Amino acid sequence: MKNFLCKGKKGDLIMSLYIVKAMGGGNVLITPGEFEEPLESVLESCGKLVLSQPYVHSFRIYKDEPIDIDLDAFRHHKMLFRTTLLDVMCHAQHLPSPQNVQSWIDVPGDTSFADKIIIHRRAVVKARANPLFDWDALISRLGAKNFLFVSRLEGEWKEFGRKEVEYYKPADNYEHARVLKGSKLYIGNQSFPSALADALGVRRIFEVMTGIDRRHFAIDYASNAWYFATPWDCTLKHFRYLAKDNGHYDDVVTGESVHVPLEFHYNRMQTLRHEAHYYKSLLKQYVKVLCL
Repeated sequence: MKNFLCKGKKGDLIMSLYIVKAMGGGNVLITPGEFEEPLESVLESCGKLVLSQPYVHSFRIYKDEPIDIDLDAFRHHKMLFRTTLLDVMCHAQHLPSPQNVQSWIDVPGDTSFADKIIIHRRAVVKARANPLFDWDALISRLGAKNFLFVSRLEGEWKEFGRKEVEYYKPADNYEHARVLKGSKLYIGNQSFPSALADALGVRRIFEVMTGIDRRHFAIDYASNAWYFATPWDCTLKHFRYLAKDNGHYDDVVTGESVHVPLEFHYNRMQTLRHEAHYYKSLLKQYVKVLCL
């Protein structure tokens, strides 16, 4: 039975389970590296979720066992930052590029969240918060009562800064997965919950930044995943329409499939204002780096 070694982070661990499953399963071992908390805490929060997958034989801390597969090999691969995170992980293990990907984590969905849009966003990491992503437009169009911010850390909800959106704290990441699986839609930026939503194969929208790692969640291997980087680089159009393969769009407000000239809904001046704000923030970041 293969031993797989992972150095974190937790989001990378979740994405790496695709590799574990594709290579026949085995033991998942964790060791210090990118994890942002003690390994014992990782086992406590993720253990039930990871061990619930039939291809994972055991999940434990590494103690000098022989390793067959280094799940962190992608960190040094030439494709890093040039394609999706799942794609570069596959390249690093000489696996085919992911296409028409099915979920690699399965849990029973909690149907009590069936009418909720689950969201999560980290703004403190500037490289992952896109000022062009209009959260206010989405919340206004779909109604704040339909949204639920889910995180084990209440501080992340406070950081989100929209108190009209309710907060929910799952007991562990297994419950977090059940909430996502049972929900109507997930929206978030690069984070552990986004990796979990991707692994579960739920309907999902990703806010991606135009920084070095923005390609990680510019998903093209699933028909029920969309993203927004800029108005000209997105499959979420005008924060309302979800692009489909046949040239039609799903309207997230009405739930209907539409085929209309999207330019009709395009507010040029609003987009220009967002772009100006975005480039201003980029300039501030560059100046800050130069002054270090």
